[in-house]
Amino acid sequence: MIDKILYLFSDGIRSLLRNKITTFATIIAIGITSSFVMITAQLGENISKFVQVIRDQYEFQIFFDESINEDEANEINLIINSFNNIKSTRLISKVEAAKIFNNEFGENIFEILDYNPLPFASVIEISAPRDNSLDINFLSKKIKKIKGVDEIRFQSKLVSFIERYYELSFIFITLLSSAILFATVIIISNTIRLTIFARRDLIRILKLVGATNNFIKFPFILEGIIEGIFGSLIASLISYLTFQAINYFLLIFSEHVLIWSFGLNFLLVLTIIFFSLIGSIRSVKKFL
Repeated sequence: MIDKILYLFSDGIRSLLRNKITTFATIIAIGITSSFVMITAQLGENISKFVQVIRDQYEFQIFFDESINEDEANEINLIINSFNNIKSTRLISKVEAAKIFNNEFGENIFEILDYNPLPFASVIEISAPRDNSLDINFLSKKIKKIKGVDEIRFQSKLVSFIERYYELSFIFITLLSSAILFATVIIISNTIRLTIFARRDLIRILKLVGATNNFIKFPFILEGIIEGIFGSLIASLISYLTFQAINYFLLIFSEHVLIWSFGLNFLLVLTIIFFSLIGSIRSVKKFL
């Protein structure tokens, strides 16, 4: 049994060595195409972390109706706290509102008027989700419907711009990665197809002497997996060196650098190997 397994593995490796040019070209092609997946995925991860930092700074400024007293304002804050994506609420009293007015405009409200007309207000901090599900406009409309809430202020244009383009970049990266992984399947399938065609006489002999289909197929499947492994390693090296080059120039202008995640890269390597396996199986099923 062990001899049989060793033969299958050695035959798969010998097949790669026999077709050096084809094997080398396939590995390079997988490496180059897969490097785009890795680079865009790593960039997407950095964009996601950057957007998450910005999202953590989202906040609403809520102004209550003039008729709302402090107890009622606290009750509304409790209602808002129960909503999803709300991190905290902080009530701004009429006295504190007067101090803010004085700091902003340099005028004492009590010197202008004999009373304090400023309403109670609240600052709402948003707890951004780790996925792409934050709808800031829906949340603001939900809060606006609460009885006693008079006005909501936040940087709607900036927030909408960030959220819209973040979603578009996520879709773009997903579509590009899917297309390249599909191309990997095609590359592996065509390579295995050429190998099968080159060894058609040996395959015919093996079938005549009673070799099972799985026995014949295994070396070709192994060949595709090995090509996927080496191709993904080349892609990893390209993506790593690309990030090092980008960070070299970034450090000239700022202290911020892009993070190259080993964990994400390892996951992508496994993904590429898996799609290489799919390409191998697809080819041997079709041509054997």
